[in-house]
Amino acid sequence: MPPQPPAALSLWSDTASQPPQTAALDRDITCDVAIVGAGYTGLHAALALAAAGLSPVLLEAADLGAGGSGRNGGVVSAKFRRSYPDLARQHGLETARRMYDIAHASVRHLQETLDRFDLADTGFRKSGALKCAHTDKAFARIKAETDWLENAFGSSAGRILSSDEVQEETGSSIFHGGILQEDAGTIHPLRYLHALAGAVTKQGIALHTRTPVQTLREDPTGVILETPGGRVRAAQVLLATNAYSSLTGASDTVARCLVPFRSAIIATEPLPDQLDRQILPSERSYTETHRMMRWFRKVDGRVLFGGRGALGAVDSPTAFRRLEKALHHTFPELRDLRTEYRWSGYVALTLDGLPQAGRLSPNVSYAAGFNGAGVAMSGYVGHRIAGAMTGRPAELGLIHRDRPLKLPFYPLRSLGVRAVTFGYELMDMLE
Repeated sequence: MPPQPPAALSLWSDTASQPPQTAALDRDITCDVAIVGAGYTGLHAALALAAAGLSPVLLEAADLGAGGSGRNGGVVSAKFRRSYPDLARQHGLETARRMYDIAHASVRHLQETLDRFDLADTGFRKSGALKCAHTDKAFARIKAETDWLENAFGSSAGRILSSDEVQEETGSSIFHGGILQEDAGTIHPLRYLHALAGAVTKQGIALHTRTPVQTLREDPTGVILETPGGRVRAAQVLLATNAYSSLTGASDTVARCLVPFRSAIIATEPLPDQLDRQILPSERSYTETHRMMRWFRKVDGRVLFGGRGALGAVDSPTAFRRLEKALHHTFPELRDLRTEYRWSGYVALTLDGLPQAGRLSPNVSYAAGFNGAGVAMSGYVGHRIAGAMTGRPAELGLIHRDRPLKLPFYPLRSLGVRAVTFGYELMDMLE
């Protein structure tokens, strides 16, 4: 059996609800759809397929939450890595508007799922998101994008805040202004995952953890998946493995579309009462405008601070120290507080900055590449691609692909990540 990622020791794992009871597959089975990966994408797809009258089976290589769905920052956002003006320039205004609608539909879908299955213990708050400009030039850029969205789409894209207003919102004096977006929020990502998994098992859907799919082959009757404990024969397969698609060769085609980029998070000890009132009093999610994006939020009186650029295959002490330095630059008052949690995980970047979903063959579909903004989007795409597998239109705009967009020079991807990271950090320093 290939080595599987251990569950991250994190603030989330220490404060999570209990997951449903699961077990590894230990026999041969037959099903309508085998879903490889039990993260947000796979769980939402399973619920949609069961609602359509099919019998899906979920196959998770490790324990629930060992992948990105249990390691992320819990930021619920209506965005893509690509800007909407950029999408309009390349694909036209109507397509950009469609993508804007999809992004906001993903947040609504998350909320509707919580209501439909009565998933109350997830910590979800629709508290909004504040993009904080680290320079006057960055502030001018995000103001121009906000104006463009309002002029092009005829709807309010966000409220422009002055530097004084951002300081009141954050408790930090380093920012030059910001944009407050209301259609966003925060969630406890591992409680959300466990609640979804509980909804799946209550629907009678089989969920097998510690069941890596080692090989996948098609024959005239469907697809055969080999696992250490048994063989699965399925009419269709959905690969929902995202940034962890290279764990086995079964999802190698998906892995070749993605750059797994390590993202790290630190969490402070609980703030003293005075600092708790001063720092992030609205408890929104917050992002900076650096090219090497950093974000922060407050959970249970602690400040979480995260960012990309943690290179390598394991947790990096250097990356955590850099985050602490950035945290203390943003909030000097926190210098004397201990960092109580440090963890990291992969996000899946794509060549064009957009998620991908579609068919690899008549019987095998996939969904992946959420570019670090997948808490809402991954579940929505999983739901929509499951619908496409039952014959309904996918209605995913540029996300739906006739063929996967593969990375050129895939074996050199790690060198590319390091080069891009160095370039972005250099531009941030020069700016």
